[in-house]
Amino acid sequence: MKKLMLLMAVCCLVFASCNKNSKDTSAQTPEQQELTEKQKQGMKDREDWVSWENLTDERKAELLNKSKAAYDKQKAAQEEREARKAKFEEAMANWDNLSLDERRDAFELIYPSRPESKSACKDEGKCSKEGDKPCDKEKK
Repeated sequence: MKKLMLLMAVCCLVFASCNKNSKDTSAQTPEQQELTEKQKQGMKDREDWVSWENLTDERKAELLNKSKAAYDKQKAAQEEREARKAKFEEAMANWDNLSLDERRDAFELIYPSRPESKSACKDEGKCSKEGDKPCDKEKK
């Protein structure tokens, strides 16, 4: 009898651990499901890119336009980071002449979601209930 109970316990553990890895899309949030759709589209785009010769001119143009848009977005983000870095470097060079608030603002250029910034968002109700996630204060 003890062997049977032990066997049943092992089976339950194995079943529970295997079941944990299954993906139930009904339990996903709409954002997670949307991400899944974006991933599926990305996979389709990569497959089409590999089979370039078999594509219509319209599909080729679509893929190229998507690639150009992604490049432009990445380039704009890089330029924004470089501009913030230049302002930060300028502030660091003038460190002794800055007020405390100006010093803090300089670090906000480089680290916009520092833990110290969370308290301001919590008051606005934009942080999670647990307070463990960064706020969406500047989320675009």
